[in-house]
Amino acid sequence: MSHITLYHFEGCPACRNAKEWMSELRREKPELKDVPVEMVDVHKTPNFKAPAPFYYVPTFFVDGKKVLEGVATKDKVEEIMRRGVAS
Repeated sequence: MSHITLYHFEGCPACRNAKEWMSELRREKPELKDVPVEMVDVHKTPNFKAPAPFYYVPTFFVDGKKVLEGVATKDKVEEIMRRGVAS
């Protein structure tokens, strides 16, 4: 199972969409229901430091590697969440 991290901040419309899609996917696809995603609010995390530079949110990392930066789609969020499904 891969470690998924979502870097976001409150008030970001694209971040809100990504989080809503994660919730929808957990309801629609039973295999994604329990996929853990660490949520890091970049504005509320003291001494914030990402594993690699990024400039836009939402940004997803999987096992410390950036896999999506900026505007997401529901399909892309699903693809990322599937990496967190236990084998």
